[in-house]
Amino acid sequence: MNLIELKTFLTVIEENGITAAAHRLNLTQPAVSKRLENLKQSFGIKDLFNRDSGSLKVSKDAEILIPYAKNIVALAENAKNEVLNYSNGTKGKIYIGTGASWTLSILPAAIAKTLDQFPDLVVDLNVDVPDTQLKKLANNKIDILFARKPEKLNFYDYKPLRNDSFIVMSSSNHPLSKKQVSLDDLVSFRWAISTTAKQTQELFFNLFNSRGLPQPLISLSTNSLHMALNSLVNSELLLFTTINTLENYKSSAYSKINIRDFEISRETGVITRKGYKSVFYKNLMENLIDIMPE
Repeated sequence: MNLIELKTFLTVIEENGITAAAHRLNLTQPAVSKRLENLKQSFGIKDLFNRDSGSLKVSKDAEILIPYAKNIVALAENAKNEVLNYSNGTKGKIYIGTGASWTLSILPAAIAKTLDQFPDLVVDLNVDVPDTQLKKLANNKIDILFARKPEKLNFYDYKPLRNDSFIVMSSSNHPLSKKQVSLDDLVSFRWAISTTAKQTQELFFNLFNSRGLPQPLISLSTNSLHMALNSLVNSELLLFTTINTLENYKSSAYSKINIRDFEISRETGVITRKGYKSVFYKNLMENLIDIMPE
């Protein structure tokens, strides 16, 4: 097994065929097949792929290999970049993703401070929903991700940074605004939720299920916090979101609903592929922790 064979294996999957992969890699089809055969022999896998109605499908045995192959290729590319950085001065591009809304207020400042130490480096900062971002990290599309803790840590390193409490928000004119209520008072209202992440929605529904209450109706689910907040104005929608939303969007137009016995939180932190090392990353984390509120 070698790096080229793993790259070839992943390319065949991405291109959904040996012929297309050969074209992309500028190789002959027999050369691609030979690399796949070597890889198959190295791992003692009977078949890497199977044919299903004319389509190429990854075998069950080979599916286990995919995340390891992605990780090895990513680490090799990171190592190459690190060697070049040390040889020529730190240059290149770092891809950072975030799915944690609290980072929007402090992460840019930490990045700017870190870039002062690395003037020849460029940062690409991408904001998206956590589930999508984690796929990008797995596929080496981003290097560093700020988001909730992954369900499985087999291929990731994770460092917790913050616990965010969830709250319920409404317009300041909402019938429940400025009142103390119980959770069952909220069931009859329609809801907005400022995420499309499956885990957050499960957290929301489990809150009601655990109290033996009917599942509330989510009328608006969006990954745009701005859109979710706008939906509250002149409506009786309730918004399930984290407390940093209230911290970042201070406005008399919105109100936090005061709910008895309402305590729910979620841990978020920084995620990298296992083994990822970077001088920039080390400095970024030092600067971020330095400016994070206590």
